[in-house]
Amino acid sequence: IKIMSDNKIIIQEFYKSLENSDFDSLNNLWHDDVTLTLIGSTAVSGTFSGKDAAIDLIEKGVLANLEFESVSFADRWNIVAAENDVVVGTMTLKGKSIHRKDYNQIYCQIFTLKDQKIYKLLEFFDTALVEFALFNKETINAKST
Repeated sequence: IKIMSDNKIIIQEFYKSLENSDFDSLNNLWHDDVTLTLIGSTAVSGTFSGKDAAIDLIEKGVLANLEFESVSFADRWNIVAAENDVVVGTMTLKGKSIHRKDYNQIYCQIFTLKDQKIYKLLEFFDTALVEFALFNKETINAKST
């Protein structure tokens, strides 16, 4: 009998919260001292420290740029690996931006957990798509995947 790790269960809750657009539950999963690192050089790229900064980034950097009714958060997700305090997952998001552009994104997320909360998140995604769809900037070869 295979027993699922507590950390894997927490990340399943993360994806299920997104899948259900339940941002209150999602926000409860962040450690007070969480650090989010989003790759690239977009308006939402960089390192963000603290729970308030994480929530602010998601609400103002991402959600504010999406047509909420059109979006399927965590449309598909999968936990790829879980070992000790690290869990790796992938997720897709499908929808439209406030600029009426398709925003069909794929994310790879590396979570580090501490005290049964998400302590670190390193996130990889299509940065050209972020610039094109969310921030209405022309980019080379930007297209929805």
